Amino acid sequence: MKALTRARASWQLPRAVRIAIVAVLVGYVAVIVGGVMTTGFSIRDLATLGLFSACGVVSVEVSLRLAWPRPRRDRISRDFLGVWALPVMLLLPPVYAAVAVVVPGLYVQLRAWRTDPLKVVYSTAALGLARAAGSATFIAIAGHHASGAGLTHLFGSGRNELAVLAAILVWWLVNYILIGAVVALSVGLHHVLASLRDREAISVDVVDASMGILATIAFALRPELVAVVAAPVLYMQHQAFSGLRSAVRTDLLTDVASPEYWRETAAREVQRAVASAADLAVLMVDIDHFKNVNDRHGHLAGDAVLAAVARAIATALRPGDLVGRLGGEEFAAVLSGSNIADAESAAGRVRAAVADVRVRSDRGDWISVTVSAGVAGLAANGATLAELLDAADGALYAAKDAGRNAVRVAGPVRDRLIDLRPDLRPDLCPELAEQAGPPEGR
Repeated sequence: MKALTRARASWQLPRAVRIAIVAVLVGYVAVIVGGVMTTGFSIRDLATLGLFSACGVVSVEVSLRLAWPRPRRDRISRDFLGVWALPVMLLLPPVYAAVAVVVPGLYVQLRAWRTDPLKVVYSTAALGLARAAGSATFIAIAGHHASGAGLTHLFGSGRNELAVLAAILVWWLVNYILIGAVVALSVGLHHVLASLRDREAISVDVVDASMGILATIAFALRPELVAVVAAPVLYMQHQAFSGLRSAVRTDLLTDVASPEYWRETAAREVQRAVASAADLAVLMVDIDHFKNVNDRHGHLAGDAVLAAVARAIATALRPGDLVGRLGGEEFAAVLSGSNIADAESAAGRVRAAVADVRVRSDRGDWISVTVSAGVAGLAANGATLAELLDAADGALYAAKDAGRNAVRVAGPVRDRLIDLRPDLRPDLCPELAEQAGPPEGR
């Protein structure tokens, strides 16, 4: 039943996405068939392919003791399996590079996570085409592949070294274009552009390629030296994918900042803004009638709605604005450099963006929600994060009282104190009047 549901969902993909998928799959099969018909296979080359495929499998298995990055439909995922793919790409004919992705890819699918088979097939085909293109680029520039040859056939001349760099660049570009195209057609180009701006993810690609070159050199010197490369590769995967830092900083369901990390970072931003007399604002956003979503559609659908709302909030704000999930259906954002007017406008964008969100439940019906938002600004509403959150929370409840799907701005500290404690009116409490200054027009 699940397979039928997934197949139906795949058929309902946008037409452009389906065309792209079919084109890549046809191209991948054509490359393999053409390679098999034109390549002279040898025991040595097959053993080389088997060695690096086994290294990929072992790398996955050991890394699973820590964690493995789960793919997302709105993001181009990274791993360190390229370390074991690059030697195949540089040492063997292109057909080997094309098929080398199959075994590690299937192993990840079986051991790490079970995702849509169509995604697995497409990702495998796209990566296989990218690596075959990289291998063909190396051969076209160097004039040969390095199967059975010494290290000088890889790095013995400027031409060979240029061929290595060009092969890596072509591999990266083709893979990024093929995967990025489907991501863009499915969920929007801005997700692809966000991946391009992700310095940490790009650094993973650079380290991946660098370690792949070292693995290639080690194999060219003596095949058994590949074992020496395995230890630092596994250590890098531990650093990147153990999930310890991510678990602390990121809410796993919504992929925005966790409560602890958001409060810690937001507090530092407030202190910095106070010290430099800069503008800063805080937003609090709460999903309206979220309990009804869980009651009517189930908690899995509710989780999907939370994730979609978090993405909408982050998209509606600036890249530098930190969005966090404070708990349940409540989110917050710190807007450094924004005054009250800017923050109110940003909250309006958030409200409109969430109103456009549509999430499809497992039952096939579409779910839409709205949010209410409260805005508080530095100085007008407080000088600490706790004071700003308190003010924004009061404004949020005012938005709820106004009928929901609304934005409200917190009043000045003096006005909020009077609302909470009428006995502290300035005419009855001179000390408050002195602290608050002259009354403002309303």
